[in-house]
Amino acid sequence: MKHNSVIAMEEEVKQAYLKYFESYVQRKFEDTLSAFSPDFNMIGTGVDEFSVTYQHSAELFRREFLQAPEPFTYQFKVLKVYPITDDSVYIMGLVDMRFLLPTGEFEYTNNRTTAILRKEKEQWKILHGHWSQPAELQQEGESVPLSAVLKQNQELKSQLLIKQQELEKQNQQLKEMNQSLSKLFSIVSHDLKSPFNAFLGITDLMLMNFEDDFENKEYFQLRLQLLNDLAHNLYDLTENLLNWAKLNSTAIEPKFREVPIDSLIQKQVNTLRPIWQKKRIKVIEESPNELMVNTDPDMLAVIIRNLLTNAIKFSYPQGEVKIEVANGPKNIAIKIADKGIGMSAEQLKSLFKDYRSTRGTDNERGTGIGLVTCKEFTKKLRGELKLTSELNKGTIVVVELPK
Repeated sequence: MKHNSVIAMEEEVKQAYLKYFESYVQRKFEDTLSAFSPDFNMIGTGVDEFSVTYQHSAELFRREFLQAPEPFTYQFKVLKVYPITDDSVYIMGLVDMRFLLPTGEFEYTNNRTTAILRKEKEQWKILHGHWSQPAELQQEGESVPLSAVLKQNQELKSQLLIKQQELEKQNQQLKEMNQSLSKLFSIVSHDLKSPFNAFLGITDLMLMNFEDDFENKEYFQLRLQLLNDLAHNLYDLTENLLNWAKLNSTAIEPKFREVPIDSLIQKQVNTLRPIWQKKRIKVIEESPNELMVNTDPDMLAVIIRNLLTNAIKFSYPQGEVKIEVANGPKNIAIKIADKGIGMSAEQLKSLFKDYRSTRGTDNERGTGIGLVTCKEFTKKLRGELKLTSELNKGTIVVVELPK
């Protein structure tokens, strides 16, 4: 059992050491030095932090206070006193410290601090101090890991800048998408109302005059032709809307497989036969038999069907549309050319920027969505869509796909 005098001495030593530590924490330079014996020497936490004289020790403390000038927080986990003689003791502490450096926060956890104190003129003075080993990445000339914290902060700033740039990019994409959606809905609202109103108007008229015009074959034939045209327009619009919706869904991904390109083109030509036959358009196909291409046949069918529809739409009656497939060493090029109305340089500039629709040579309507869908689908197929056109001379569209 400890003697009361020993307990009292231990308490005096703790209080003296804690007073020094509080001055050190609060960055009170003179008060900190006043806790040291004139014979004070130390081994510190820095790579080059050791001294054998009071003056050298003072210089090292001054350096630390300049590098980390702000007071910091701390919490002792352990503080024990071990008497050596009647006027000297060994003290050991375990403390967590959190520094606020000019470059950011740094935390020492489980920092081991030991010291030898000697009683001089009735006061306990620190004769020798020994702190834990240097912190990780602490460099020579540093009492605290300034370089490490600076580097860490620079990395965090770089990461933050990248995240900000990503957010700005995403915000811009959202802004553009919202603008596109606004334009699209405006077009769709108009283009859906028109054919439906026409449908309703024609059918109402036919029902109203059914008895009077029942025997009039020419009357019914004319109106059935109108209804058929409207049905085709509605079908094209609906298909393009569905394709556009798929395109803007993150879930859609191409399903690649080997398919014969000539069969795929022939199927689309046959699908559109009623349209090009009605305008008496001549469609010429030139494709190597059984030439295989690794692609998503559904996406490629949408591309060819839309491009062929445009070529027919903007060709003059009794005109010509030519589909050619060139087999290159690395790519397959599908070229669809017409000799129709073509486009001006101004029209070409704004071609993929919005959803403008132009009426065809036979007053055919469109949505403006088809060509944008073709370009985006071509990208998903790892290909490239190229378009050239000249006013009143026609348009050539080339879809290049890797084999």
